[in-house]
Amino acid sequence: MEKFVSSKEIVERIEYLIEANNIPKSDFLKEMGISSGNMGDWKSERSTPNIHKLVRVAEYFKVTLDWLVTGKDRPTKEGDSLGEKLQSVGSVHELSEDEKAFIREYIEFTAYRKQGKRG
Repeated sequence: MEKFVSSKEIVERIEYLIEANNIPKSDFLKEMGISSGNMGDWKSERSTPNIHKLVRVAEYFKVTLDWLVTGKDRPTKEGDSLGEKLQSVGSVHELSEDEKAFIREYIEFTAYRKQGKRG
């Protein structure tokens, strides 16, 4: 028998993607047209996200809708090796604060290098 997919688990995957991509949650929610109240309702399972929102979130992060909803299979569409690497790390919540700081620093360094190449 298939396990019921909870909206709380979906929100946890969305929060994982937000944090892993170092995006301010408020900016992401605004861009997606999701209120923080809706996100809270999804997390507490008072309501569930509609399919249109889930499709937009999956497209935004370049993950499969199947992974976003069920957590099964590949988290990313073909060709996105960063997403594969993020899945192999496991949950962001399982990382130590030092590991999270290292990842943030590397992302900032990469952005800095990209700026230097443009200028």
